[in-house]
Amino acid sequence: MQQFIKDVREFYKPYYDKNDKAHSIFHADDVCNLALKMNKGRYDEKLIILSAYIHDIFNYLDRARHNELAYEYVLEAKDRFLKELDNNELKLVAYAVLEHRAKFKGEFYSKLSEIISSADRGEPNIELIVIRSMHFNSGDAKSVVSHIKRKYSKDGYAKFPKIYKDYFKDEVNRLQESAQNLTKEQVLKIWSSRKLTSN
Repeated sequence: MQQFIKDVREFYKPYYDKNDKAHSIFHADDVCNLALKMNKGRYDEKLIILSAYIHDIFNYLDRARHNELAYEYVLEAKDRFLKELDNNELKLVAYAVLEHRAKFKGEFYSKLSEIISSADRGEPNIELIVIRSMHFNSGDAKSVVSHIKRKYSKDGYAKFPKIYKDYFKDEVNRLQESAQNLTKEQVLKIWSSRKLTSN
């Protein structure tokens, strides 16, 4: 399976190279790793891996519609990995990439969609979320505070799927509290300490 991951990663990496730092190939790696842990034998790991590495490939083209573009791409089954899937598997992967976004409010097509959506959230760690948000917002701490509060606070728009809440349990509540109380000073402190440790 490691060779399959390596091949899939290499194939889709050129798309991620065009994305912003918050949606780089390393983000896809993280989604893949966490989704494989959450899967617990529910689906063929190849479907997990493909969904994880396809979900953000069109982020650079259209942030608002990147999930829809990826959905269409999967259903067209033009690349060598997707050609190997049957119609049911293609639908599973297509809906997983379509429904991965935090703004998705409907019922998931399958547990695969729920797993990919959950893994896309990343671990419920406020520091990791701040760092990723700072990359996406070009280091604008004020925008990051506003974004994180809107998305991750108790009344935020981020949907935490049942699989995610079951997997992380208490950590989700702590994350929501941290997001609700986040300040610009905290963001700058987290960002500064991250830059110091990466040098």
